[in-house]
Amino acid sequence: MSLKISSLLTEYEDHPIGLDEKAPRFSWTLQSEENNTIQRSCQIQVTEDGKVVWDTGIKNTQVSTGIAYTGDPLKPCQEYKVSVTVTDNHGNTASACTAFETGFLTGTMEGWEEAKWIGAPKYTVCARNRGVFILETQFRIAEGSKRAGVVFGANDFRLNKKSLNELGLAGENYIRYEINLSQKLPTLDIYRVGYAPEDREDIPFASSSLVNFEGEEKVPVIRDENKHDFHSLRIEVDGNNAYTYVDDILVDAEYKTTPWGTPLLTGRTLNPRGNNDVLTYPRLNEIGFFAGEKDQAYFKYLRVKNMRQPGNTFIQETPKGSLNGGKSLFADLLPVENGCFLVSGRQLTKDPSNTSVPMLRTEVNVEKNIKNARLYITARGIYECRINGQEITEQVLNPGLTQYDKRMSYQTFDITGLLKKGRNGLGVTLSSGWWSDAQTFVVRNYNYFGDKEALLAKLVVTYEDGTRDVRVTDTHNWKYYSQGPYTYAGFFAGECFDGRKADIYENYSLPDYDCSSWEDPVEVKPESIEESRTFPGGFGREWPALDYEAPKLLGEYCAPVFITDRRAACERKKLEEGVYLYDLGQEMAGVPRIILREEAGTEVIIRYAEVLYPDLPEYAKNVGRMMLENYRDATSTDFYICSGKGDEVYQPKFTFHGYRYIEISNVKNPPEPEEVVSLQYSSIKDFKGTFESSNDLLNRFAQNVRWSQKCNFINIPTDCPQRNERMGWAGDTHVFCHTALHNADLKLFYERNLQAMADLQTKEGQFPAIAPVGGGFGGLTYECASTFIAWELYQHYGAVRSLEKFYPGMKKYAAYIKGKGLEKGGDFASLGMLGDWLAPEETDLSLIGNAFYYRILYLMGKMAGILGLTKEQEEYEALAQSVKKFWNETFLDPDTGKTCGMDGKICDTQCSYVLGLEYGIITDIQSAGEYLARKVKDKDYTVGTGFFGTGLLNPALTHVGKTSEAYKLLLQTNCPSWLYPVTQGATSIWEHWDSYTKEKGFGGQNSMNSFNHYSLGSVLSWMYHVILGIQRDENTPGFTHFILKPEMGPLEFASGTVVVPQGVIRAGWKKIENQVEYTCSVPVNTTAELFLPDGRKETLGSGTYTFKWNYNEK
Repeated sequence: MSLKISSLLTEYEDHPIGLDEKAPRFSWTLQSEENNTIQRSCQIQVTEDGKVVWDTGIKNTQVSTGIAYTGDPLKPCQEYKVSVTVTDNHGNTASACTAFETGFLTGTMEGWEEAKWIGAPKYTVCARNRGVFILETQFRIAEGSKRAGVVFGANDFRLNKKSLNELGLAGENYIRYEINLSQKLPTLDIYRVGYAPEDREDIPFASSSLVNFEGEEKVPVIRDENKHDFHSLRIEVDGNNAYTYVDDILVDAEYKTTPWGTPLLTGRTLNPRGNNDVLTYPRLNEIGFFAGEKDQAYFKYLRVKNMRQPGNTFIQETPKGSLNGGKSLFADLLPVENGCFLVSGRQLTKDPSNTSVPMLRTEVNVEKNIKNARLYITARGIYECRINGQEITEQVLNPGLTQYDKRMSYQTFDITGLLKKGRNGLGVTLSSGWWSDAQTFVVRNYNYFGDKEALLAKLVVTYEDGTRDVRVTDTHNWKYYSQGPYTYAGFFAGECFDGRKADIYENYSLPDYDCSSWEDPVEVKPESIEESRTFPGGFGREWPALDYEAPKLLGEYCAPVFITDRRAACERKKLEEGVYLYDLGQEMAGVPRIILREEAGTEVIIRYAEVLYPDLPEYAKNVGRMMLENYRDATSTDFYICSGKGDEVYQPKFTFHGYRYIEISNVKNPPEPEEVVSLQYSSIKDFKGTFESSNDLLNRFAQNVRWSQKCNFINIPTDCPQRNERMGWAGDTHVFCHTALHNADLKLFYERNLQAMADLQTKEGQFPAIAPVGGGFGGLTYECASTFIAWELYQHYGAVRSLEKFYPGMKKYAAYIKGKGLEKGGDFASLGMLGDWLAPEETDLSLIGNAFYYRILYLMGKMAGILGLTKEQEEYEALAQSVKKFWNETFLDPDTGKTCGMDGKICDTQCSYVLGLEYGIITDIQSAGEYLARKVKDKDYTVGTGFFGTGLLNPALTHVGKTSEAYKLLLQTNCPSWLYPVTQGATSIWEHWDSYTKEKGFGGQNSMNSFNHYSLGSVLSWMYHVILGIQRDENTPGFTHFILKPEMGPLEFASGTVVVPQGVIRAGWKKIENQVEYTCSVPVNTTAELFLPDGRKETLGSGTYTFKWNYNEK
């Protein structure tokens, strides 16, 4: 056939089921054997059980994307069939069919038929990965005795072996908090042993008098008359620091000075590396008691609690037993006297780890012929579900991250083919995911949304006779198991798997599995968490209050994560006996698949890194080993205990890492390189943006952008995939959005992110700097992301509905920011402190802030006009002109025309001109263009911009007629430049221009240094627009008409593709002697305006074209 519908989507998805959208949108793409093909008409018909519920009739329209359903109200859990017929301008007709199925359509628990959120009655405890906790005890030092206390952080696996820490430490290690009555004024003595080379077991690391820490008048807490009474000791550890309370009085902490010179109360820093953005020490590890030589002390209990609300206890050891029942860890090791543990002249520690991640199962009996079966499922945390031994989906990390206290996504799976007549088993394993465990770059935010995972599910079997069986999550038809093989799993710390118990996991979803010894689960209800502040006053945002209302439950696009690439290690190197380093040759994000052959009980340690320490003097002890300092609190270590049963395949399921290198230690039979395979995770299954040229470095750069985008599009747009962040920083998101949209179909992905921002908008109108989750400290340049992204989506897809949905929130933000006094400089809190983040040249914050403010107002005016809000459009336009006038009068030096700061001092940075030009705020465009070109030349064609200026730098040069300068910038290999990292072996985009240099190594920025950050790769869109010539026509959003305008530079050839709603645009050129040959492909149902360097201008319809012209090298 000459005309064909090549894809037909409902709500931008293929055959979605469980869809909670009452007005789904229909879209299709066309293929044709004839050139110049345009859709002339279409007809959409939707039926329910053969009955027509919507028929558009024949509509004379070219629109083939985002056509919203307006038929009869959709019913819940109902299948609808869709047929589309289109006719083109040649008289050809094509038809296609699809189907979709609705979800519950309520957004509430209605429809779940009394399903409960169920989970474990116990907490999973893995002490070696716990960095945030409160340790409590009540103790009494016996008469005649002087010293007693508690111990934690003992036997940290990282400090037991030199190869597992960068300081080369190995041996005994612990932290001991000891009450010392030896002096007239008792002291708290803190011993730190084995954590730093200078640590001493006989000399306290720190000592404080036992008086109140706060307040001018100091009063002893322990005195002669009560020193042998019972006292309480509470130590609050938030990763690297600790606050100590005796009898509920703060006795030990520290005051630190903020960058603004104000004092800030913090915990005492226990970590020799520092108190923030460092490898986190100590962890909980082994805990226990201490009494000095010839001393005795009585302890009523040893308790460990969560720090974040609701502050529940997860470890408690008393003479009567442990928290979860059974004997105490210390029962056979310490005598009991008067209901207390009696400790005499010794130090004793034990590992309190217990309870695996929750495993849940149920059975369903099928007695009749099945018509269909559906599983509706979601979790607080992440889940993996099996039915009769088979995984139900290829997706991983479900249900993904949303702003959980506002909305949660559920998934719907067609499980008809997995069920059989008779008994059927269903098993679900839960893990913390984004819900609990370590979260955010603030270590204290452990258990951010809640402290316990939970499952919500409903299985519906519909029979051919019209009857149905329903099984929902409850506490009497489901069972829970606490001793499974996954003893721990978290995104930051990694995963622990006991291969000796693998058969439990492999078999627990089988119908004949014996779960008679399993326990009943419990209903799990999240508790409210109050707003908190971890930044100094006047800086950054509060972490929002959570769980104050029931979230919406929606069947919607959840940005599913898939395994999208596989890559085996290309090299193996033996570092020392039992320790092997594998190089993938590529930075990736995901998990490995490793074949192991070790004796039963062997604990294999698997660690990950982006880079190795280079051969420079400051790294002498670690040259050639993995540099882990930039992972900070993300230990990123997997443990696998071997079963000894031949080839064992380990593939983590409940974590992910960012890495190029994998270190496998404690092995006698190291896997071959081809047996260590990395599995790339991403929400981008079909990456269609491509670029290839005659410059190999430039090609590698384009590949690096591709990899960084895939690695950082794991369910949400993240800043990085490896360290203790992996968060949706809004600034990073919006600066890369324009580029990202050319590489893959990301409409729903970004709309989902816009919704997260909307869910976090304050009542005053302020948007978050991070979404989902909230918090952050970006200020205006981050909070504006909703406005910038919404405009990008409109330009790329031409969809007004997204503007309609998010416009009210953007309007509220525009009103909010109007009151922040930007025209007077702006307050620090609204501007933020990041500026043009990580730019080699510093640009005045007020200049940046007012340029962004103008851009917000300009776009708001545009969007108001599109929505027909004429009065609001006029108001925004007038205010924008006022800001523009102020900017030009304030930030341009009247004598020279150079940019200047709020204080009148000359600024004259690349970023200052780039923002002025590309945001349309600067009035003297010609002078600004010349100044920008001069700045570029003065820096010897190296880049002077950061996150916010970089993506606009080359476009600004091209728009002022300086494309030759833009090419020189692009092809520069000196630092800072786009190609310098490539010359250093980069396989992804770096956070810093100088994340690594030959001369300085990591430049002292080991910990704040990601080697997988996409922001600085945003110049790729310029390569598409200018080198290939593929450009939007801003007057025709949605690419129904676009521009082809290539500008050839010093390259010999270039070609590539970008994705648009109608398909893929292809373009490329090559120089052949004194001619250039340009080839382009225009998708069906679009037209293009072609501008060639020889002056020709042509309008092209769909098809593939080749043009030639004479070319003279200048």
